[in-house]
Amino acid sequence: MAALDGVIPGLAGQRADLGHQDVEGVVLPRLLNAIAARPEPAVLVLDDFHVIQDQECRRQVETLVDRLPPTFQLVVISRAVPALPLTRYRASGDSLELGMADLRFTREEATRLVRRIAGVHLREADVRDLIARTEGWPAAISLAAGALRTAADPAAFVADFTGTHRLVLDYLSEEVLSRVPAATRTFLTRVSTLGSFTAPLCDEVAETTDAAEVLGELERANLFLVPLDDHRRWYRFHRLFGEALRGELARTEPGAVPALHLRASGWLSTRGLVDEAIGHALAADRADLAAGLFAARWGEYIDSGRLLTVRGWMELIGAQRIGGDPRISVCAAWIAALSGDRPGTRHWLDVAEALPYDGPLPDGSPSARFALSLLRAFFGFDGVPAMVAAAETAARLEPDPLGAWYAGARFTLGYSRYLTGDLEAAIEPLEEAAQHTTTVPAFRTLATSVLSLVLGALGRTTQAAQLARTAYRLVETRGLPESGTAALADAAWGAALAREGRHAEARLVLEPALALRLTVVGLSAWPTLILLIVLADSALGSGDAETARAFLGQARDLVATERDCGEYIRTRLTQLRVRLPETPAASGAAEPLTQREQAVLRLLRGDSSLREIGHQLFVSTNTVKTHTRSIYRKLGATSRDHAVRRARELGLL
Repeated sequence: MAALDGVIPGLAGQRADLGHQDVEGVVLPRLLNAIAARPEPAVLVLDDFHVIQDQECRRQVETLVDRLPPTFQLVVISRAVPALPLTRYRASGDSLELGMADLRFTREEATRLVRRIAGVHLREADVRDLIARTEGWPAAISLAAGALRTAADPAAFVADFTGTHRLVLDYLSEEVLSRVPAATRTFLTRVSTLGSFTAPLCDEVAETTDAAEVLGELERANLFLVPLDDHRRWYRFHRLFGEALRGELARTEPGAVPALHLRASGWLSTRGLVDEAIGHALAADRADLAAGLFAARWGEYIDSGRLLTVRGWMELIGAQRIGGDPRISVCAAWIAALSGDRPGTRHWLDVAEALPYDGPLPDGSPSARFALSLLRAFFGFDGVPAMVAAAETAARLEPDPLGAWYAGARFTLGYSRYLTGDLEAAIEPLEEAAQHTTTVPAFRTLATSVLSLVLGALGRTTQAAQLARTAYRLVETRGLPESGTAALADAAWGAALAREGRHAEARLVLEPALALRLTVVGLSAWPTLILLIVLADSALGSGDAETARAFLGQARDLVATERDCGEYIRTRLTQLRVRLPETPAASGAAEPLTQREQAVLRLLRGDSSLREIGHQLFVSTNTVKTHTRSIYRKLGATSRDHAVRRARELGLL
């Protein structure tokens, strides 16, 4: 009534007369009548609504809201969610709610505020950093702006502005944490060790039983709790608030921090949240626990296309710790190979072989020797003949069909036999792997893909097409079109389309798959080579000899960089080249180029430096220089451009 006296004169004078009257029966009706009698619109603002604790007072406000005329608007400002029937107001469409997200400052607003308070014009990058650190919280930006007035280096100040900064810490301690009960404050500091959390995880870490109720109260109190879903299951703290809480935890319970992280790691790992569990294990200074989780669960993450996540685990654990444990050295070798890091692969293979370890590995491998043999057979970095020998060793070391890696061993046996042209012998192990229901899905998809290629080469085209369609759909369904599994599935489906005369469709499948593999230097050559052979075959089938020649040239370059592609692949490439129409006879070339020189010549067409060419071909820069000089001599060229031009004139490119 005191506030409304400014627009409805006389109300303030009535307060003394109405002071002892029945509010519901007398005061509210008179007030509402006075409001209704005013035709002009007005707004009543009730600030600090959170201080009202009396239930009767809240009920009176609710009655007032329910009976307000349409010309009147009520604005309630509160730190906590107002104790009013908001659900009913939302359902009727009569409410507008502005929360943390709505009040967050934009970059432009933060820039203006800092300039007005501090007289400083921050660089755009520093403003973005300040917004990220404060999450746009206006009070924190205002605090930062006040301190920026005397900051010698504004950028350095922003970079150091965290929840433990004295200005933020003092504000949060005085304005927020001082009003929180001691038990809740302890709960908050302990839970601050978690990046994101749910009630059961909080109970585990803080050793409480009522986390769900506490989180509900914190959310209603608007205590810097950010929901991560619409079901009130997962939350996180506002960045500055979380940092302030962790600072207080370090002061009040420093000895409890490792135990809190350890409890979090255990809870998360049992629920399959391995990434977070490893981080907490390392925070608890339990590298052994982190290594065990890494070694046990890396395969399923790779299978779901999360290679970068697993590589992040390796960085967290560190090369020194990995190098001292044969279990995770094997995993590191796999991850390096999948990433195209051949030097890293060889390093970790050597490390794992040098460390004594006879037992099974946490990922289900029966032994380290089996795992290393399987890796060599899977990638074939030492050439196809060595690949076959490694696959036979892996198959011999894992004879148990119930073993976790049995299907992987059978796949590599069939795959390596396919690459040697032993097609009939490849069928049985590939069928076993494709039908294995307890293995990771990737091995089933890979086996199905290669089995399709085998049957297609044997003329069993109908069955090959069915298997290819299955493998291709498996990759698409699992959402892994860019995984290592996809290349062989693409090759199988492209080959099936080409056999049906659908060459344009085949190229739409095969060419993107090839382009994707060529973006990562060092990947296993054999899936790439299979794609090139299928593409060349399809191009010849459609009458496009020039395109076929280009794909065969790429295949020839790739073979030249690998150790030994085997007789079957060499014969297959020769058969395709024989089908090419003859080019005009070359003249002026004193002697033919070697395979290595041809590979260098093709790379000279681009913008790559000699050092970059050496990296792509896995040779030194000096070796590339030697090949380049030889190319110039044989072609009678005096420069890089001249050599490429002469090669085109001679039909070599």
